[in-house]
Amino acid sequence: MTEKENSNVACKIKYTLSESIQHGIEMILRCIFFWESDDKNIGMMIQLLHHGFVYGLILWYIYLHTISDSYLQYVLFCFIFFIVWIQHLFCKACLVFNIEQKLIGNHPNIIDNILRIFHITPSEEVGNGILLLVSSLIMAMLTAELVSRTISGIKQWI
Repeated sequence: MTEKENSNVACKIKYTLSESIQHGIEMILRCIFFWESDDKNIGMMIQLLHHGFVYGLILWYIYLHTISDSYLQYVLFCFIFFIVWIQHLFCKACLVFNIEQKLIGNHPNIIDNILRIFHITPSEEVGNGILLLVSSLIMAMLTAELVSRTISGIKQWI
C-alpha cells in the first residue's frame, strides 16, 4: 500500500468509529423513547434533553460558585465536562447534535445564529471550529481553577 492509501484507510477508520458511536447513542436514545416511532419527534425529544443537559451544567456551575463550595462536586463537574470536551475533540462535532440533525432535518444551531448576526456565512467547518475553540477554552479555565483549588487545599493541610 502506498502512503496515500494508508492515510485514506486511517481516515475511514476514524470516520467509522465516530459514526458507530453516534449510531450506538442513537439506538440507546431510541430505546429510552420506545413509545415514539416518528423520527422527527424523537429528534425533538433528544434536542430537549441536549439543551437541558447544557443548561443544567451552566446552572450547576453557578451553584458551585454561589451556594456550594464543595471540592468533590467541582471535581465531578470537571470530569463530566472533560468527557463532553473529549467527544467534541475526537469526533470534531457534538455527537448529540449530529443525531438531532439526522432525525429532525437540517436546523441551525446557536453558533450559526451568532455568525449570522455578524454577517458571516455559517458553514459546518466554521461551526465545528468555533465549538472546539469555545469548549477547549472552557476546559482550560476549568482545569486552571481545579489546579488552583487543589493547590490551595494542599496548602491548608500543610
